[in-house]
Amino acid sequence: MEKYKYQMHSHTLPCSDCSEMYPEELVRALSEGGFSGCVITNHFFNGNSGIDRRLPWEEFVWQYERDYLELKKYAEQYDIDIIFGIEEHVGRGLEILCYGITPEILYEHPELRERNLQLWYNILKSNGALCIQAHPFRDMPYIPWPQVLPLELIDGIEVFNADNSEENNFEAEAFLRMHPDLITTSGADTHEPDTACLGGILTKKRIRDGKELVEVLKSGDYETVKE
Repeated sequence: MEKYKYQMHSHTLPCSDCSEMYPEELVRALSEGGFSGCVITNHFFNGNSGIDRRLPWEEFVWQYERDYLELKKYAEQYDIDIIFGIEEHVGRGLEILCYGITPEILYEHPELRERNLQLWYNILKSNGALCIQAHPFRDMPYIPWPQVLPLELIDGIEVFNADNSEENNFEAEAFLRMHPDLITTSGADTHEPDTACLGGILTKKRIRDGKELVEVLKSGDYETVKE
């Protein structure tokens, strides 16, 4: 049976200030690596955004939508699916990955400027989207206390992150064994073409948009790639 590989954690310029690649570079790398698609999860308002936070909310969100649309334009010639997502900082260096979110949802909620996990979770849930904690056990100076966010405010965890140490990923695996009902994802956390094809998920069907992605993740009918 044919399987489809999707990158779940990726960053591009200009929306992610820490990225070193533009949309077309990400698409080319995914195509060369045999990926069927990608969730673009650029850092948002309270994270390492490259967009001016002083802009009106609609213009700020438009920069993210434009980046996504540019990715989709390049991806069409490679038959690669591009899915909109967001990575947001919710305090103390801890971050969430938002799957199933759309630019339209962001436009409607300027209150998301707040660094408030409860607010994000409520809005995601009310729109059928998912809140996944990114790299929950990452041990870095900017994270004073690596930890899992309150389980009542997340739907799952990123169990493998290619930018983590092996020890950090082992901790995530151990935590998952104690909480098997959590949704799990795997991603490259890529900021440059050379790492774009690390991690990801394998599915039995193509995923065309955020709604289909949420359905697959909730079903559990997929495999996480851990290399």
